[in-house]
Amino acid sequence: MDKMLALDQRIIFALMFIALAFPILSPVILPMNIQQYSRDSFEFADSIPSGSVVLIEGGLGAATYPQGGPGLEVQIVHLLSKDIKLVFFSIGTETAAWTVTAIDNALAKLPSGVAAENGVNWVHMGYVPGGESGVAAFANDIRSVKTEDHFGTPIGQIPLMSDINKASDFAALFWWGGSEGSIPFGIRQIVTPFGVPMTGMCTTNEVPNYTPYINSGQMIGIIGGVRGSAEYEYLMGMPGLALGQAMATNFGGLLWALLVVLGNVLYFVARREGGAK
Repeated sequence: MDKMLALDQRIIFALMFIALAFPILSPVILPMNIQQYSRDSFEFADSIPSGSVVLIEGGLGAATYPQGGPGLEVQIVHLLSKDIKLVFFSIGTETAAWTVTAIDNALAKLPSGVAAENGVNWVHMGYVPGGESGVAAFANDIRSVKTEDHFGTPIGQIPLMSDINKASDFAALFWWGGSEGSIPFGIRQIVTPFGVPMTGMCTTNEVPNYTPYINSGQMIGIIGGVRGSAEYEYLMGMPGLALGQAMATNFGGLLWALLVVLGNVLYFVARREGGAK
């Protein structure tokens, strides 16, 4: 018992390292409680009919990709697997580049046989300048803002865009806003004037800011930070970085709680026996 009470702290650190590293390096699917906001967002995506075309604002950057990137990647897999066509755009230059990263990572995860041809099944229209005014112009007339996609292909040469001219041509809007605070742009410029249903993603700390939009019916659920991304991976049965982070937090917290309880039990037992002071 005395040896346990005097346990070398390096052993504790090693145990904690293992508890944190294992779930990240080898994500596992364990039962977890799904937040209603995450479930609503997932079910909204799942309810979109095959063959539909949806609009996705990729607003994740270097600081927010670890939280939302895994969720965006698995959502791309989800939608493409349902034969839903995807049109991406970004209101930031950095986020436009990170959206390419999300697309590339998602395409690498696609099951074999899923169609994912650039220009046919998906297209990235790239950076749309002007903030909210740019979103309004893009929503009203895409070709007035963009004449080519992110990779320089003229819009007239993109089969997917042949019948897409404005926001009302989309079946849904997915706004991956990260921490840029731009989700209201989509609500004001696309949801309200065009009646396009919308869900979104933000960092964990911003979820309360968007609760009123959800309660009013202007948004259908939301993916909140790394936990929301982890829940999307869980619902898809595709464990990835987000689920690994969530499981690491759970395992690390559980180990710490067990060590605290064990330490206190051993201390009081030793004290009763006169061995601890």
